[in-house]
Amino acid sequence: MKLHLLRHAKTDPKSETGRDFDRKLLPKGTQQSLEISDYLEKLENFEVHCSSSMRTRQTYELVSPKIATANVHFWDDLYHASHMDLLSFLNSLETGKDILLIGHNEGISDLATYLSDHHVALKTCGYICLEADISSWAELSKGIARITDSYRPEVGVED
Repeated sequence: MKLHLLRHAKTDPKSETGRDFDRKLLPKGTQQSLEISDYLEKLENFEVHCSSSMRTRQTYELVSPKIATANVHFWDDLYHASHMDLLSFLNSLETGKDILLIGHNEGISDLATYLSDHHVALKTCGYICLEADISSWAELSKGIARITDSYRPEVGVED
């Protein structure tokens, strides 16, 4: 099974409401999302689980026209979730499909590190694919996955 992890794209440091949850993508984030969508269009037989924050939703909306899935779920519990919270979430999934998880650091990078036993530090709009020889998501655990792909669009100014 494959776990595709995507960190949200580059975001404005502040929101109009003052809430972190409401931060929107910067123009660089829009560019990143459009570029990563071309890279991700090769994905097949998967479902999307996405944090419900503004920036993760916007990242998904920009990526979605190029990826072929009708199974999209937005979750408040994925907002700034720790790697153990993310693992628990994944372990509870009852699908046999691969998963694209769109979330936040540090949790998403820590999850990749935990599952692969290799240090992973995803920057904005960073993508990594982990593959594990498991028959259900309930079997996903420490050190069980191998990194099979990674990518980050290089656009605009440094972040």
